[in-house]
Amino acid sequence: MAHGDRYESPPPNAGLPPMNRLLVPILFAAAVALPALAQTPPAQTPPAQSPPTQGWPANRPPTEAAPPAVGTGPRITPPAAAPPAGQQASPGAPPPIPLPSWFAEIDVNKKGEVTRADFLKYRMKSFEQLDANKDGKLTVDEFLKVVEPPLSPDAPNKPPIEELRNRARAEFQNLDTNRDGFVERAEAEALVHAEFNQYDTDRDNKITEPEVRLIVQRSLQREANERQQMEARKRQGMMTLNELIDMQLRNADQLDKNGDNKINHQEYIVLAGPADGPQAKNMLPFDLRKQLALRKFAEIDVNKDGQIDRIELTGYAVKQFLEMDLNKDRFISEEEFKKAQDHESEKVRAFIQTQQPAAPPQPRPAPAQPRGAQPAPQQPPGLAPGLPQGTR
Repeated sequence: MAHGDRYESPPPNAGLPPMNRLLVPILFAAAVALPALAQTPPAQTPPAQSPPTQGWPANRPPTEAAPPAVGTGPRITPPAAAPPAGQQASPGAPPPIPLPSWFAEIDVNKKGEVTRADFLKYRMKSFEQLDANKDGKLTVDEFLKVVEPPLSPDAPNKPPIEELRNRARAEFQNLDTNRDGFVERAEAEALVHAEFNQYDTDRDNKITEPEVRLIVQRSLQREANERQQMEARKRQGMMTLNELIDMQLRNADQLDKNGDNKINHQEYIVLAGPADGPQAKNMLPFDLRKQLALRKFAEIDVNKDGQIDRIELTGYAVKQFLEMDLNKDRFISEEEFKKAQDHESEKVRAFIQTQQPAAPPQPRPAPAQPRGAQPAPQQPPGLAPGLPQGTR
């Protein structure tokens, strides 16, 4: 449900791996435990997208002009550097390896080198800006400012701000290495030093132009290899976060019958399947399927306004992706999906059991008589027990 043009739906399930088709019940519909409940809109083939980039300095040196310390925007390949003055590029020769713009911004004196201290100061500028109360650590709320101007300037086709915030929340968890709920200065500086070390190949605490060009060349080659590997992994049925979000938004567009970019209860109930007729044969009662759908609706509708919008659906997809990605490789594999499916199935079964009527108590059997025992004599009707015969 985009803010602009709506997605055009390709043919149902066109080219979509089996796992992608089954992801919809886990992430969007009410249940996956019972085939009768898997009444989902046709899944869409997600476009090829790269996984989200890491916020703080990544473990590998970026090739783009990165923001001072943190950033969740798309990776930008720098333009090719111009040949030195008075020298013409040879026709057909590959363009020179570009220098990232941060190198020129730090090397203001044009020495052709950047010291560790200058690099750390430059990369920590964003930390200083985000640390509003100057306590030397970032809360989640402070960190989320990284996706807003000026740290994340507006750009064409930039995702909605809430989508970026949801992804920044996931990045915050990765940066908070000691899991205390904060990104502390020491944690941020450790990542900056690690990035500097990747550029400083001769370990002299300086980054020179040749070192940077060599690392950029290797990084560009690595990214090209990763793109090839990603395409190969996708063909094997693995899915990235961006693909999952895109697929969920496309499926939401199919439910959004009135075109208001939101899904209300009535539109969502379609996922419960038919109420009666031949198509409902062997299904659970419609009221129970409807309850399951509404439970999932309430889980996604975080602001409880009775509607699911693009922001809520994106946030829910991010949350589910992080839970399913057990090995944290930023892909959902067939095995990880199966485990998530089994977990969701158990939740559905547990709910169904709570809706089953309680069985009536069974009468307790009479105690067995000992062998040879004579049955107790019957008292005549109307006489009180224990009184002799003839007594009134």
